[in-house]
Parts: sequence; structure tokens; C-alpha cells
Amino acid sequence: MRTWHGLVVLLLAAAWTAGCTQRNFTAQARYEKGLVIVLSGAGDMMGEVNSIRNGLNAGHVDWALEHFAWSQGGVIHDQTGMDENRRMAARLARRIEGYEAQYPGRPVYLVGVSAGTGILVWCLEDMREGTTVTGAVLLSSSLQSHYDLGPALEHIKTYMYVFRNSPADVVLAAGVMATGSVDRSGLLAGGLYGFSPPDKAPDSTVLAYREKLVEIRWGPGDVLLGNPGDHLGPTRSAFVHYRVAPAVLGRMPGAKAASTKTVAAPTTPATPTTRATAASKTRDDTPPPPKRYLWEAYE
Repeated sequence: MRTWHGLVVLLLAAAWTAGCTQRNFTAQARYEKGLVIVLSGAGDMMGEVNSIRNGLNAGHVDWALEHFAWSQGGVIHDQTGMDENRRMAARLARRIEGYEAQYPGRPVYLVGVSAGTGILVWCLEDMREGTTVTGAVLLSSSLQSHYDLGPALEHIKTYMYVFRNSPADVVLAAGVMATGSVDRSGLLAGGLYGFSPPDKAPDSTVLAYREKLVEIRWGPGDVLLGNPGDHLGPTRSAFVHYRVAPAVLGRMPGAKAASTKTVAAPTTPATPTTRATAASKTRDDTPPPPKRYLWEAYE
């Protein structure tokens, strides 16, 4: 009996300690280092933001990790409410501009999920001329695959990473077909089919896609990181730790580091059989070779 009592006491003490040592992702000291703003998917009810923040923190992203609460609380409304979504995007743009005025030179990254990637892209479009963020990550994006990302890419210093899902993502495969993309322009989600420049896009837009847009396909090995290729797979903490955090920190092959001059190699390979090449040693002042997909940097 005493043994059981002792075990209960130990478990309660462990739970209390865990609660007391919970990370404060918006502590003042973290803002001094940089900022990541995370946007949920429609409805903001699946815990994806906390999962992403935990994964980024585990991946040594020690910047402030903010949750930008844009959702109005309804999945369909969030996916289709263009006017309100645009207003929230403008509010986010002003938030970023305010941070950069207060902390000049600090890295700023945006991470969006599903419909939240629409808010992310429109925020970039709404930023004042000459204002930029370090980079962005789109997870399970429900933007139309031919949506013009050119204006948003103008406000990106390094790369916009697009993590694509497998056909197992029924939300993008069937849900977007039923409700339409978050930008209301089509039925094919970029998070499933990838992004391509719109028809008759100017050369500047095509070049921006080639130089700044990096797409990473889902692979079977990602199951080991808790990502089976479904809609919330890329938001799982382990996947964010080993796949997304390196992108934010500039440690992907060919990526530009947020706070250093040299390009670092990834902490983990994109697939078990990949290998880094000279692209991972390219200096920041040398333009990286044009590429469509991240895994080309390993070939």
C-alpha cells in the first residue's frame, strides 16, 4: 500500500513540475532573438498551433513563437469568408511591421496551416513596399494551386517552403473540391498538387517562383515522424522538429540562414537515401541554382 501511495505522490509531483516548467513561447527574451507567427487552419480547434510551437521549440527555434488567432470559429466560414480573412491578413501585416520597427534586423518567419496559408499570403501582399519577412512555411495549403504567389514572394527574403501532402489528405482532396479553395478561385489545393505560376505570368513572377518557392513532397519515411500524409500530419511536433524547424533556421540544403552568412546543411535528410551536395555550401552572396523542389538540392 505504501508503495502505491509513494507512486501516486511521485506522479502528482511530476505533473505539477511539468505544469510549472511549461515553456513561455512569448517571453520577452525570445522577442530579442526573432519571431515566428503561427496561423491555424480553419476553425482553430485541432491543437495544431501548440503542436507546431512545441516542435519548433524542440528544433531549437528559440525565438518568440506567437499564435495569430485569425479564425472566426467556424470551419466553412473561415474557408469561404474572403472579406474577413483579408481584414485579418492586413492586421497581421501591421503586427509584423510593428515588430520589425521595434526589433530591427531580427528574423521573422510565418507558418500557416490549411486555410491559414491564405491569411499568410495575403498578409505578405498587404505589407508596405520595402518591408520583408525572412521566410514562410505553408503546411497543407488550401490555396488554389495556380494562385499567383508572385506579390507575396516579393516580401520574402529567403524562401517560401510548401510542404505537400499525400492523397491521404481527404480534406484537400475532397473537402476543397466541395467548398472551393480559400482564395475562392478553384478546386485544386496547392498543398496537394503544388503551386505553379498562373498562365501568362510575367517573367519576374516565373523567376520568383524558381528562386524563392521550395516544395517538399510527403514521403513514406515521414510516417516515422508522425506524419502519415494526412491533413494534420505536417503539424505534428516530431515532423515540425525535424522538417520544419531546419527550414526556419536556414539549415535546409541550399537555404539561406536567417542569421548567418553561410548556408548550413540540414540537421536531418529529407529522405533516408538523400545526400547533400555543393548547394549546401553555397555562400549567401552567390545565387542558388534555380530549383522547383527541395529534394533537387540532394541530387
